[in-house]
Amino acid sequence: MDEDVYAFLCKRRDAVLYVARVQARYHRYRQRFFDLTDKLIKALTLALGVTVLGSELKRFSFVAWSLSTLSLVSLVFTISDRKQMHKELAESATSLAADVLAVPSEELTPVSVARWESEFARLSGKCPPPLKTLTLICEREQSIVDGYPDHVKEPSRFAKYFRHIY
Repeated sequence: MDEDVYAFLCKRRDAVLYVARVQARYHRYRQRFFDLTDKLIKALTLALGVTVLGSELKRFSFVAWSLSTLSLVSLVFTISDRKQMHKELAESATSLAADVLAVPSEELTPVSVARWESEFARLSGKCPPPLKTLTLICEREQSIVDGYPDHVKEPSRFAKYFRHIY
C-alpha cells in the first residue's frame, strides 16, 4: 500500500475513533443526568404522595399540586425513555470504537474505514440535537485523554461547573 494512502487511512481511522469516543462520553453524561432526574422525581413523588395520605395534611393544596406536577413532568418528558435512549447510543458509540480498534493499523483498507464512517453517520442520525457546551466539554476531555490538551479550547468556569449535572 502506498505510504500516502496508508497515512490518509490512519488519519480517517483516528478521526472516527475520536468522534465515537466523544459520542460515548457525551451520551453517558446525558444518561446520568436523566437517571438522576428520574430518581429525583420518583423520590419526590413518593414523598409527596405519602404526605397527601396523611389526613391532617390534606388541606395543603400545594402538596397535591406538587405531586400532580411532578407526575405530569415525568409522564410528558418521558425521562426514563430518554435515559434508555442515551444508554443505547453510548453503547453503540462504544461498540463502534471497539470495531475500529479490532482492526490492526497494518490491515486498514478503504472499505473498512468507509464502513466505520458510515456506521458513525447512522449513529449520528439516531441522536437528538446535541447540547453544544456539553459537546465541547466531552471533546476537551477526550482530547486530554488522547494526549492533545490544546486540541479543544478549555470551556468557561460556568460550563465546567455544570458538566456534573448534564
